[in-house]
Amino acid sequence: MLRRAANVAFTVPVFVTINDCIVSVARADASELGVAASPVENCERRVGPGGDRSPTDGPQSTSSRALVVLDRLTPRTFSFARGDVVYLRSPSDQDRRETRRLVALEGDWVTRRDDDDVTKVPKGHCWIEPEGADAVEDGECRAVPLALLDARVTHVLWPPSVAGAVPRETRPGKGLMRTAESDPNLP
Repeated sequence: MLRRAANVAFTVPVFVTINDCIVSVARADASELGVAASPVENCERRVGPGGDRSPTDGPQSTSSRALVVLDRLTPRTFSFARGDVVYLRSPSDQDRRETRRLVALEGDWVTRRDDDDVTKVPKGHCWIEPEGADAVEDGECRAVPLALLDARVTHVLWPPSVAGAVPRETRPGKGLMRTAESDPNLP
């Protein structure tokens, strides 16, 4: 009995450390990840209002959720790159978490989708926008402090139809200019 208690006493802190500092699994909104509806989601929608929905999920059903793997080392080393999908605290509600595509880093110049205004990303900030192609509204494309970024999304575990690595990509047509200060590889 004491040997089992000693094993548990050693295992729990190791698990907590790995979960908080290295890698963890979290739920994210599938629409924010650009995940299309799977056949399972379509079947669950037919269940109706009496379906299985927990009160913590709010207006969204559990079928619109995705399980993702989070890299928790990236924010500790500030090694984010353009095109990463990041898991962050919402700037408007610190208790809510969001997944967004990181478009630009500090010092970059960004053009908004609907006008020709050019904005420089301030020091200590990054430019994010929603991942879902139909969810892009100008108000959701914004500069946020780097301190709000919790992790980098590396893989999608659920739903199985889209399980796999999350690619690092930038959207075509997104106006992005980098300054020589922020990218030393530019001529």
